[in-house]
Amino acid sequence: MIKNYFKPDEIKDVISDISIDWLIDQKIDLMIIDVDNTLVVKGKNHVDDKTDKWLSECVKQCKTVLICSNNTSSVAFDLAYKYNCFGFNLALKPFKLRLNRFIQKNNIEYTNACVIGDQLFTDIWLGKRLKYKTILVQLLDRQDYGLTKIFRFIEAFILEKKHDE
Repeated sequence: MIKNYFKPDEIKDVISDISIDWLIDQKIDLMIIDVDNTLVVKGKNHVDDKTDKWLSECVKQCKTVLICSNNTSSVAFDLAYKYNCFGFNLALKPFKLRLNRFIQKNNIEYTNACVIGDQLFTDIWLGKRLKYKTILVQLLDRQDYGLTKIFRFIEAFILEKKHDE
């Protein structure tokens, strides 16, 4: 059903609330992590201390970590460089073509993947379309791009409906 495309497997307040042990138990060997309002406040290029510790541990435990963004800024690459993992911008989420090409081009092999992000219509939908596990985190800051504000309104309605079920 359509509603299942927008139903995350897990919902957490912040990314550092995701248990590394859970990722290991799920045998996640490819982590795709959104940038804006998931790892960093939109417009910033550094993570807070708890996220820094979590991301460092995640990179150690998961075979492959891909920091992914729909925008054109260098933040995904800056973070990827800092944490010694892959960075990818202009991903065009929820469309899977560019992500699949990136994975293929970089010879990334995996068995179990997970997408972590703050938006149903980009991050979670992408993960569901690819049949990956998905984790929705609450946005770090209310500052958003214009179109994203409209999607947030619709997302709130969908999440409220799912909570009632």
